[in-house]
Amino acid sequence: MTPLQQTLDTCGSVTGKRFRITVCTVFLLVNILQTALIVPTADAQVPIQAPATPVLSEGTTAPSAESSEHTPDFLTSRAFEDALEKELSLAWQGQNLRSGLQQLSATRLVAILLDRRIDPGRELSLQVRNVTLLALLNLIASEVHADVSVLGNVIYIGPRETALRLRTVEEIASAALVSGGVSAVGNEPSTSPRTRRSFELLGRQTLNWPDLTTPRELLSDIGRRYELQIESLERVPHDLWSEAFLPSATPTQMLLAVLAQFNLSFEWTASRDGIRIVDMPPAPRIERQFTLRAGTERGIVDQLNQRMPGLEPRVAGRRLTVSGTFEQLENVELLIYPERRKPRSDEHRLGSGITKFTFAVANAPLTAFMNTLQKQAGYDFQYDAEQLEKAGIRLDKPIRLEANELTAEELFHAMFDAQGIAFEIDEKVVHLKPADR
Repeated sequence: MTPLQQTLDTCGSVTGKRFRITVCTVFLLVNILQTALIVPTADAQVPIQAPATPVLSEGTTAPSAESSEHTPDFLTSRAFEDALEKELSLAWQGQNLRSGLQQLSATRLVAILLDRRIDPGRELSLQVRNVTLLALLNLIASEVHADVSVLGNVIYIGPRETALRLRTVEEIASAALVSGGVSAVGNEPSTSPRTRRSFELLGRQTLNWPDLTTPRELLSDIGRRYELQIESLERVPHDLWSEAFLPSATPTQMLLAVLAQFNLSFEWTASRDGIRIVDMPPAPRIERQFTLRAGTERGIVDQLNQRMPGLEPRVAGRRLTVSGTFEQLENVELLIYPERRKPRSDEHRLGSGITKFTFAVANAPLTAFMNTLQKQAGYDFQYDAEQLEKAGIRLDKPIRLEANELTAEELFHAMFDAQGIAFEIDEKVVHLKPADR
């Protein structure tokens, strides 16, 4: 892939899982053609080593024979996404969380980053059959009261409140970086230093660090490589981290991978020569516009208000404007354009259009199944937690579940009947309440 193609792929309006910077497509194209700027390619694999100090590897560096013998060649881009959808079976009995994730990472060639706030010594017992890697990681995260987010080419596992904000914060920071290259009055030359600087900070590198590395060392190393002055570095506490890898990551992803573990984020300086460390916003939101198909204008607002309250959808003609998290906007897009949804390997679409599920999981909380179905198949579960609690129903109760070519309704019966939960399905919304006894 050429530098021009890669930059457009990274910064354009992309329908994908991890990147969407819709404000910059035309701006990037004009500037690339005028400046002929060369950006390191995202797809190029780099040598991943375990040195004595943190290392940033150029995205165009060829891997050495010595490094490839001792370290995994982690997947990136489309290969990374495909790996998350491949099925596997697994049996853990008293498995240490960190070593278990390391084994999964090494065998599947997928980088996994465990947040410092999650106990790495937690022992897990879990049996799964015919589930995707992403579904499995969601189940594991639920077991340790965490959640999953995809940050570039790495799976982040951390506190739910952080994981649910991470991609939105990344999108905001990335969009601010690119849009900041255009002057307020619109007459700044496309070859200006600030424009060039914005493109430099879109380049991808691989960051890896050995055991006992401190987060301040990591931030300082990123700053040196990208010539960034880091303000308020003292806000990052002293800590010692275990070995980890961030394959083919942008500076934004690198910085957030470190700062998010302290509930911190950053802002670019006006010149793009530095960052200011700030608190992670408690409720980050993105505003986006969608073009509706003719005849869908009237019902779309009611559907969104029912399925995803709080989006504040607005319709003007055939233009829909919504404000929400990155994941919410992905769901809005799939609601409007369902044909863009990629089929999952753990569900089979039959000729009748019915989706059927096949998998088996033992000793996992009911909430884990619900979270997985929400992320994998777009189902939204709505219930009154206090009402369920008064009825003696615990959604965190571990259960065993086997599904063999089950429809969604059959699957929900298998999930909820034995727990004393009644359900009603309204398209992709599932309403839960205590069953009549």
